[in-house]
Amino acid sequence: MGMNRFIGLALVSVVTWMGVSRVTQAAELSAEEYAARAVQSVKEGNQTEALADFDKAVELAPDKPIHYRNRAAFFALTKQWEKAIADYDNVLKLEKDDPATELNRGFAYVELGKLDQALADFDAVLKIQPDNDRALRYRAYIYTAQKQDAKAIEDLTKLIEKNPNDAQSYKARGDANAAQQHWGEAVADYSKALELNPKDLDSVAARALAYLHAGDKDKELADLNAVLEAKPDNLEFLKMRAQVNYDKDQFDLAIADYSKLIGLRSDDASLYEARGFARLKKGDKSGALEDFGKAIELKPGEGAYYTARLYIYLSEGDSEKAAGDYTHLIELKPDDIDLYLRRADLYLKLNKNDQALADYEKVLAKDSKNVAALTGKGEVIARKGDRRAGAAQLQQALQMASDPKEKERIQAKLREIGVGPLQ
Repeated sequence: MGMNRFIGLALVSVVTWMGVSRVTQAAELSAEEYAARAVQSVKEGNQTEALADFDKAVELAPDKPIHYRNRAAFFALTKQWEKAIADYDNVLKLEKDDPATELNRGFAYVELGKLDQALADFDAVLKIQPDNDRALRYRAYIYTAQKQDAKAIEDLTKLIEKNPNDAQSYKARGDANAAQQHWGEAVADYSKALELNPKDLDSVAARALAYLHAGDKDKELADLNAVLEAKPDNLEFLKMRAQVNYDKDQFDLAIADYSKLIGLRSDDASLYEARGFARLKKGDKSGALEDFGKAIELKPGEGAYYTARLYIYLSEGDSEKAAGDYTHLIELKPDDIDLYLRRADLYLKLNKNDQALADYEKVLAKDSKNVAALTGKGEVIARKGDRRAGAAQLQQALQMASDPKEKERIQAKLREIGVGPLQ
């Protein structure tokens, strides 16, 4: 929710500035006349002269709050917030419990990011004027920024009760409800905001996110389409729509969105990965391999991309390339014994017995009772010609195995090398 940045000059003197000329001798002017001339200078864009006259008015009448108010308004207009606050302080020393000044000082604190001080001022205003719209709106803004969303909802509800046609308040309350993960209430608020202001794309976008979390993909998709019709190159919502289409098994549409995203951000490896999965769902393994390869090229330190490509290599029976990707993964995760075990099994398929044995040994060095590694090691030893030693290794694995299916596999391997299993 944006802050209303209106601050007006507070001149209330009966002196008419139009009749005061800058050529008039300074000694002939009163504080009120300096103030009037300062306002005229502001209107004419002469800020240096304006400030000089505001200063003179304060100097001549330091006991009159109006001159501090005027100068504070000038400082606010020129975004000199610290100086504005100093003048608001002076006003409040002369006139305690002045809601208008506390409201303006609170706004200045917000501009400086001093939200606790701002909150104290808005609380003070609302203690005197509990229905002050600006104070309620500003305080809700602070509550939202401080993640006090329940309090923000309370203030925004008061604003809505006072003005049920205030689309901005519905949108802000929707944001607060979304922050609390009250998705149904958020959707209702965004919908009301859109009923009052149908062209509010921010509310459409926010409602799409709420539908996402509520699990209503059809309505989410409708809102995403509306946002992207107006902003076709919005990266965030293109990604969201691509994911929705993927989840709805509309893979051609997902691929189209990911392709557009890649056109906008060709250096984003995650987009190639996402399009690769969509292509894989379509049965386009060649296209998927191309995308996963590009993702790896852009971000070679991301293990997930190798894992995705591995799936295709394994499904195609390309053990050589799969073993290569396991090698990359091992470089990224050298302590993951499961990776060594999987690569060893592939080396076994490729009759690369020495490499397989080395990997099984690495697994057993970290986990001496790993049944799969003991089984693989036994098979390699037998293949290399020492059937007796291989059988002994398999017998050890069989004794340690607890899963019946695993036991059956070990017994089968023992029979393959011509040695009967232990009973």
